[in-house]
Formats: sequence, C-alpha cells, structure tokens
Amino acid sequence: DSGGNPLLVTIHTWLERFNKQKPRSFKKATAPVDAENWIPHMEKIFDVMDCEDAFKTRLAVYKFEGD
Repeated sequence: DSGGNPLLVTIHTWLERFNKQKPRSFKKATAPVDAENWIPHMEKIFDVMDCEDAFKTRLAVYKFEGD
C-alpha cells in the first residue's frame, strides 16, 4: 500500500474538471426533450475533457442526483 488512495485523488480531479464545464443539472429538465438533450450534453463534456470511461458514469450520476 502506498499510503494513499489514488482513486479518490483521481475522481476529485475529474470532478473539479467536470464542474468547470458547468454541466446542466438533470433536475432542471422539465420537459421530455430537456431530459433527452441532457445525455448528449454530458457526452459532449466528457469528449471535451477526454474523460476516462471509468469515471463517466460516476460523474453523470453525481449530476443526475443533484450534485
């Protein structure tokens, strides 16, 4: 054990980068089309960030559940 948890450091780094992109909250999707557009919005952010697949779901769930 290296004495630390590199996963926590990494997810916090990704979370900071993710939040700088100002992702939309799913809770503000009041119409079905808004909900449908939320997924491509998240995917676009992940593409721009070159986000690792291992963290995409965790970041999307974080935003989906309301930060």
